[in-house]
Amino acid sequence: MAKTKTAFVAKNLLIGSGTQVIFLILSFINRTVFIYFLGKEYLGLDALFTNILMVLSFAELGIGNAIIFSLYKSMVDKNKARIKAIMALYAKAYRIIGLTVFIIGLLLMPFLDLFIKNPPNIPENIYIIYFLFLLNTAISYMFSYKKAIFSADQKEYVINVSQQIFFLVQSIVQLTYLYITRDYIGFIVIQVVGTFGLNVFLAIYANKKYSYLKGKTTEKLEKAEVKTIFQNVKALAMYKFGSIIMNGTDSIIIAAFLGLSVVGIYSNYLLIIAAVVTVLSRALNSITGSIGHLNNADDDSKKEHVFKQLFFIVAWIYFLLSIILFNVINPFITLWIGESFVLGTGTVLAIVASFYVNGMQFPGYTYRTTMGLFRQGRYVPIAMAVLNIILSIIFAIHFGLIGVIVATIISRLATTTIIDPYLVYRFGFKKKVGSYFKMYLGYAVITAIAFAASIPVMNWIYQGTWLTLILGAGTLFILLNVIYFAIFYRKAECQAIIRRVKSIIKRKPTSITPE
Repeated sequence: MAKTKTAFVAKNLLIGSGTQVIFLILSFINRTVFIYFLGKEYLGLDALFTNILMVLSFAELGIGNAIIFSLYKSMVDKNKARIKAIMALYAKAYRIIGLTVFIIGLLLMPFLDLFIKNPPNIPENIYIIYFLFLLNTAISYMFSYKKAIFSADQKEYVINVSQQIFFLVQSIVQLTYLYITRDYIGFIVIQVVGTFGLNVFLAIYANKKYSYLKGKTTEKLEKAEVKTIFQNVKALAMYKFGSIIMNGTDSIIIAAFLGLSVVGIYSNYLLIIAAVVTVLSRALNSITGSIGHLNNADDDSKKEHVFKQLFFIVAWIYFLLSIILFNVINPFITLWIGESFVLGTGTVLAIVASFYVNGMQFPGYTYRTTMGLFRQGRYVPIAMAVLNIILSIIFAIHFGLIGVIVATIISRLATTTIIDPYLVYRFGFKKKVGSYFKMYLGYAVITAIAFAASIPVMNWIYQGTWLTLILGAGTLFILLNVIYFAIFYRKAECQAIIRRVKSIIKRKPTSITPE
């Protein structure tokens, strides 16, 4: 059983990371060609409509997480009838959601001008463009519920590989079409077809892999269980709403107060950050299923040991990436698309700080959701969303782009950064949360010190060329890893990870818990 779990995790991690590297490369090629042929205004419009529809996806209400959580026990017990009943409920909910998103999206169309400070000077009708974005979002709900069974069964790699294959084909067709025609409408239509094709494929594959999903559902969930699921959904709706407001409204506020060109420039930084986050999330999310199975056990001590190991790994990753990102992102953009697309040092610092704060929440968020702690603290994301909107508008007026980013950081630190670990420690580990914040502060202080020391090193190496940029990034990567390892080598979590790596190398997998 331990060997199986370790194999699942390793496979998901390797495939998740590998496929996302391909995604990253394709994203940058796609963005480069996009900017070259279409320019900043199209880029800003693309980012704006993406964020508007991200906000609309609040209709999903967190049903996905609630359903996946409810599937964990059935997957462990191999209760096929119950799995089929849960999936039938999920399918019905997602059809309603897709229709709701589409209708609300249509109702918003007459008010698009309110979100754009300066209308873009483009020949295409922005309402047609928006409709295609809306259609792409709505159809993603048609069959996407079938993805849940792969996640619950610790087969996240199936989704990863499928997405990257479809994205590769879609990108090739889009870029070829753009090169020949310079037509933005057709570019989006190809994206809609790609989204539809991916979801249909995953639905067909799920039916083949889990053949018991086909046919009429004979077993029905008990009323008490359905009630529990929807109680979780209600709580998750608030978390979902808060998350969407945090991630989806910044570009809308920037477009309304600062203009589409600023949105377009900022979106390049977000693309880089999102590419890194997506690679990390695909790798880290691949272990969510295993953690979910672990958190359905009764050993609180075991859960806490694994939590600390996970936090150690996440802190290491974000220590490394935050420092390297700050040092390379402006030189990269300068060499990639030119100095006219570069933001100031203070703004870049705020972007990277937001990346770090958001990333360090992963262990707390993952444990809270896999422990089923949905209803506790459900009002916190609403407070976060309201605080973010108020601060973003005020700070945008007084400080511009950097103000919007800082508002997001403050809103997150004051709410979910505190509450998620508190809930995990109080209800999950049955302990006080003080030790967590000491641990968090320790990692953050070391990151800040190493960050300050890294700047002169990069300035000395980087000389305005791709070669020196790569050399600088590589040097920082090695030095930072050596520093981190030297500082934490004797720490229990580090020793546990070393033992785990050694066991994998020796092909003698250990269990999910430390010795």
